[in-house]
This record gives sequence, structure tokens and C-alpha cells, in this order.
Amino acid sequence: MANYIYKAGKTKKEYSECPSFKESKEVSVVLPTYNEEDGIKRMIDTVSSVLKGKYKYEIIVVDDNSSDKTPEIIDSYKDGNVVALHRYHVKGIFSAIVDGIKAARSNNVIMMDADFSHPPAKIPEMLSYLQEADIVSCSRFAAGGGVEMPAFKKLATVSLNTCLRLVLGFKVTDFTGGFHALKRDRFLALKFRYKAQWGEFDMELFYRALRRGYVIKEIPFVYKFREEGQSKSQSYVKYAFLYWKRALQLRFQG
Repeated sequence: MANYIYKAGKTKKEYSECPSFKESKEVSVVLPTYNEEDGIKRMIDTVSSVLKGKYKYEIIVVDDNSSDKTPEIIDSYKDGNVVALHRYHVKGIFSAIVDGIKAARSNNVIMMDADFSHPPAKIPEMLSYLQEADIVSCSRFAAGGGVEMPAFKKLATVSLNTCLRLVLGFKVTDFTGGFHALKRDRFLALKFRYKAQWGEFDMELFYRALRRGYVIKEIPFVYKFREEGQSKSQSYVKYAFLYWKRALQLRFQG
């Protein structure tokens, strides 16, 4: 069996032969999913409502063989704006994002979570800044940003990002947000060295981009603890370890 297959009315080969996007106002939105049946339809419909009539767009849902109804839901869209990318023998949020970006037809790409912790209404503002930056990163800790989540989780998130900033020495303020607009060709030119189990890939994204002289612009956003389903990040100790390990690898090994 292949590692992944395109659905939504197109085979992988047919999809790759579709005409490229050429308009200046275009975007591919990449949504990695795993068991998101509670909210994925609302997420797709909300993103579509934000972009419809303003941009030529596609929403690429990269699903890691969900055991709930997520695959059925994303396959139900037949309008051509939603592409379902089903992965069967590959797991992981970062590899899902990479596969989604590789499949994208636009050079303007949004990577975001599918659970409404990242507000779709922010997408047009993010795209407007791609004219001057290679990566536009939404930050919870830039002036005007914020975090709406249980007190303990908020304290852990703020403390972790503060410490990571000191270790890495970057001017970036949010190392674990995962909500970005970026240029596809610039992203694919980066050579990532480390495998990621969770959101620690963000640190390496910033590190590699800055080393290549890319322009990174941060804009504020308010993070809201997921509205649908259950959080996949159950152990803060585990994920703090992963982030610290990656920060030290980048700091001392490059």
C-alpha cells in the first residue's frame, strides 16, 4: 500500500497535472488532522468563507489515518477547493505539514491547526505581509497578542517560550505557535536536520530560515484553547522535554 493517496475526486497523478495557480491573490491552506470529526467541517467551511471571493484558494487537509469520521468528512467535499490527502503509513504533524506544502499549488501557504486555536479570520492579514516577508508568524507574545487557556497551561506556555528565547537568542517571540504564512519555494529550500514529534519543528524552521537570511515578520494573535475535541498534547512534561532538547541541539549543534 502507498504511504499516502490523494482523494476528493482526483488521483495523485491527476492532481499533479492540474494547472498551476497564477493569480497574485492565491493561497493554499494546509490543515493536518487526526481524529478531528467534531470540528473539521466547521473549520473547512469557516476558512472557505474567509477566502471565497477574495482569493483563489485550496484547503489541503492532511489526515494521518484517523479512526473517527474525519476521512469521510473531508472526502465529502466535491467543489474542487478542498483536497483530502490521506496518509496511511506515515505519522507526525511536521511530516504532514511538509507533505501538504509539497502538494500545494500556490506559492502562498498557510499552515495552521484545525481546531480553531488559530483563528481563520487572521489569514488575510497574514497574506498581506507576505509581500514583504518570507515567513509571517502569528505570535501570542507580540504586542497585542494573548493566550486564552487554563491558568496552568498558560503559565507553562509563557514560561517555556521565555526560556527558549533566552537559550536560542532569537528576536522571535513565539517558538511554539505553529501558525504561519510562508512562501512555498522558500520553505522547500530549507534543509531540516531533525525529526519532530510535536511542535518543536517551529524552532528549527526559524533557525534555518534566519541562517539563510529570510525575512520573518511576527504579527499578534490571540490563541484560544481548542474549541473542538480533545487536545493531543496531554503531557506538558513530555513536550517541554522535546522543546528543550531541540533548543539545545540547535544552539550547540546547529
